[in-house]
Amino acid sequence: MSMKRSYVLYTTLCAVVVGVILCYVFVFSDEEIQRQVASTFEKIDIQTSHQTASLPPVEAAQDDEDIDTTDALEQISQIDEVYYSDTIGAYLVLTEQAEFFEVSGNGTRVNSVLQLENSGKQRLDDFIGMRMVEEDLVYAVTANGTLITIEREEGRWVERPRKQIKGLVSEDRIFGLGYDRKTKRLFMMNRLADTPDLELLYVEEREIEPETPADDKSSEAPTDADTTTQDTEESSEDTTTENVSTNDNASSETAATEDAPDNESNEKEAEEEKQEPETEWMLDSRQALSADGMSASIQQKFERFEGVGLVERQGRVYVLDSEELVLYTINPEERTINGQMVTPRVYDSTGMFLQDNEIFAIVHPEVFDLDAFVSVD
Repeated sequence: MSMKRSYVLYTTLCAVVVGVILCYVFVFSDEEIQRQVASTFEKIDIQTSHQTASLPPVEAAQDDEDIDTTDALEQISQIDEVYYSDTIGAYLVLTEQAEFFEVSGNGTRVNSVLQLENSGKQRLDDFIGMRMVEEDLVYAVTANGTLITIEREEGRWVERPRKQIKGLVSEDRIFGLGYDRKTKRLFMMNRLADTPDLELLYVEEREIEPETPADDKSSEAPTDADTTTQDTEESSEDTTTENVSTNDNASSETAATEDAPDNESNEKEAEEEKQEPETEWMLDSRQALSADGMSASIQQKFERFEGVGLVERQGRVYVLDSEELVLYTINPEERTINGQMVTPRVYDSTGMFLQDNEIFAIVHPEVFDLDAFVSVD
């Protein structure tokens, strides 16, 4: 009986070992499967990092001209917009106080601070969208259609002259900001006042054509004075020929003085060519979205839709209605919109952003903290 148990035990053990070896040889030795396993573990690590507690601030290298941003995380409050850039591995934050922050990817240090002009006629409305289109170029838009351009110059973020988006009407209720790289156009969401209609508004940058100057009088028909002058010049040709030898020096001096203005004008033309043409941002098109595919329950909530945020992922645009706890998915090519219910923990969120291909909602805008951002996937 003891020998029989031992036989069964050893046979089972041998089968397990052989099975493990065969499993490794035929399954885990495949490179594609290994990549998938590695990708799964990497995503687990990323999700875990979002839930970990913040580390102590990293000491910054001091510079006489630089603002000390070591403890500036405490200054970030009343967040309006957040954008995470995979390109530079940092968060970009806009606040209600018109402050622009670049925060390190681990959320422990402010890399840069920019105070936007926000007084008098320059006073800004609420920010409703932000987008980085290049690693040194960021656009933001306000509720009244003011476009803010922020560029990195010699390691610092600076603001460029603001421009009002032309073509918007008073009934437009715009929010969110995206970028179509194929057409190099910005786009926003729009909900027409007192209607259930939702639109994608595409905005493009155009060169301002210079005004055409009036025709010069010199192009008009010759006057009597011109005719007289021409006859006088023709009659004096013979005497001019006789005095060529005596006027050589005078002629060369005159030529030199004539060349100087020509050179100056050429330099001015070269400077004008170097200057970038003036541009303006104008509404290019309105694309109405069809909600015919929605279920009856989502359609009912959509009639009271108040959208926040706008993120793009894999050819789709996502918008959150936190009051109704619905995440809407938009297909720009088919111009359709559909919605699905999301967890109540995103209730009353103020915006969204995309990080590591995961959508996050801003649920606690009072402070900047990674715990204030909740995944809605």
